[in-house]
Amino acid sequence: MKYTHIRCVIIFLGDNMEIMKFVLGDYRSNCYIVHENKKAFIIDPGYESFEVVDYIKKENLEIEGIYLTHGHPDHVGGVKQIKELTGATVYAPIKDEIWLGTSPYNQIQYVIPVDVWVKDLDVVHFLGLDFKVYETPGHSEGGTVLYSNELMFSGDTLFFESIGRTDLPFSNPIVIQHSLRRLFELFNDETLVYPGHGKPTTIGHEKQFNPFIRR
Repeated sequence: MKYTHIRCVIIFLGDNMEIMKFVLGDYRSNCYIVHENKKAFIIDPGYESFEVVDYIKKENLEIEGIYLTHGHPDHVGGVKQIKELTGATVYAPIKDEIWLGTSPYNQIQYVIPVDVWVKDLDVVHFLGLDFKVYETPGHSEGGTVLYSNELMFSGDTLFFESIGRTDLPFSNPIVIQHSLRRLFELFNDETLVYPGHGKPTTIGHEKQFNPFIRR
């Protein structure tokens, strides 16, 4: 298993809140652990990782939930490991169930243990905050972003100066453009974006510099 990890401290959601980013697996997908005062939630644990497990144990974190932005295997492969360790509730978009259940599209070899299926405009609660789910299909039919207080986890919808692939089953290049326009209309330029691959960005930067977005 290939991985790196980068620690990022953010202060606009609280002086003690931190985001730990692990870059996991051959596809270098981002797994985020967001924590404050020993409580945490995890975004997209894509691969089993002893480094992620060791970090949870070392920091003595209580994992309140695991959120999957979409169902592709490089974003869900570590769910079972973390759920067995922590008992955390797993949230995933209902429109990507085909990647997570018993269909041939599930490449993980077991059913991903989802507890709560989410849809557009649902709200999940982590660290005393309300995070809203926004459906952003295009890379996958069930792709979502998770948003609260100018902080967005964008999965594989929006990257730094790029966007998610649209050559996969159930992806659609026209639909992802609609999803991107929705994000640009809903969120202000200062919104921090933590993507499923690559480095963080902002909505404002992508409006100005992303060459894959049709004006």
